[in-house]
Amino acid sequence: MTKCKFCGAYDKPICVDACPTGAITIREDPTGKKVVVTEFLCEDCNECGFRCPDRAIKIKDLTF
Repeated sequence: MTKCKFCGAYDKPICVDACPTGAITIREDPTGKKVVVTEFLCEDCNECGFRCPDRAIKIKDLTF
């Protein structure tokens, strides 16, 4: 998520609301706000990737 520019938003990027499972959240640390993906909540639907204007999100194919 290093390419993330927060969609130019002040509160949160589009992907946070786009994620149906709540896997994407915003965390604040001493260097500022960061987008964090909780992988075990992610269902690989790629809804976040479709909506990301910065193309900062890429879902890799998983094999079970």
